Amino acid sequence: MPHYWWKDFLDRSDRWQGLELIVRDSEKAQTLEMLSGHHGRMALNVRGETLFWATVLNDYSGVWLVFNADHPDQQNLLPPVTSQDIETILRKGREAWTREWCRYFARQLMESPSPLLHARRWLMRPMEQVKDSAPYSLKKPFTPENWHFRSPASADNMGCDWMLYAEDMADLSQPEKVKMVDWWWGGNLLLGRYAVDTDAGRLKWWRKKCREGQLPPVLVWYIAGLASFVILDGHYRFQAAREEGIPPEFLVISELNEQVFTPDPEKQERILRSLEHQQRKKPGFNVDSMNQTLINLYDNRYLHASTTSRAVLGNGEGWTRQVSDYLQRHQLAAYLEKILNREE
Repeated sequence: MPHYWWKDFLDRSDRWQGLELIVRDSEKAQTLEMLSGHHGRMALNVRGETLFWATVLNDYSGVWLVFNADHPDQQNLLPPVTSQDIETILRKGREAWTREWCRYFARQLMESPSPLLHARRWLMRPMEQVKDSAPYSLKKPFTPENWHFRSPASADNMGCDWMLYAEDMADLSQPEKVKMVDWWWGGNLLLGRYAVDTDAGRLKWWRKKCREGQLPPVLVWYIAGLASFVILDGHYRFQAAREEGIPPEFLVISELNEQVFTPDPEKQERILRSLEHQQRKKPGFNVDSMNQTLINLYDNRYLHASTTSRAVLGNGEGWTRQVSDYLQRHQLAAYLEKILNREE
């Protein structure tokens, strides 16, 4: 088992943002792995078999995704969430609900027979339904067609501010095999690993839990190269929420990186003079607002997410053969030229 530990991640205003997870080296092979090569070609492997092939467009305006519906081991990535797991977390109180699920999934990710996370720094953040700010008479019901999820507001310079819109959520009962992610419009698709059986008894059980307000969050991994969220655990929970019309909660895990930049001294000086002028002009100026501006002015850290890949695909000839064979086998060869030429 790899060595790991976690701590609550607080922003500079001491507001809880999620769970930071530090993972040290492990000698075991990785269950999840991103591979990369020339011509913007990528492959997301699950237990040694490709689940998604991808290639970035020539003008970097998007990425083609090809979902391998024939993957032999798509399911059972994590042990199933049980009724006992839910009861254990419920006993800790509703205020601890999200934090305790973060800890639960951190343990599941790291204590599985084969580790899912590489040795590095990770962040698990919630993403919840955005409340409608329109007047009551204009409010739309929170139907799946207008769901909108977002991470909590943070006082830090966060590049891990996740958003997910209804139009970017895949139909898990009939997942598309080929998809173009448009980066100009944000991307951030929600991708499943397998098709959901809409007649399954487990789906009915999760729909019941959804109505009772006891639906655990859906765990997703944000993969920067794909500009998408891949569901690690919770396919049936998400489907249950959609069928009940009750917004679920998401937990997004991503690599956490910190970059230090050099502020512009001239810009800092201009802002300081402006603050001094406002302070003289308005003695009752909001001190908290001024302090926040000063903190932002001298905070030279930027937190962001990336996805580490192993550059083993070479010139991509093997990648090309696999994608070509797959598309031909599924009568999708019409996409092949655009995908290989990296054109929209």
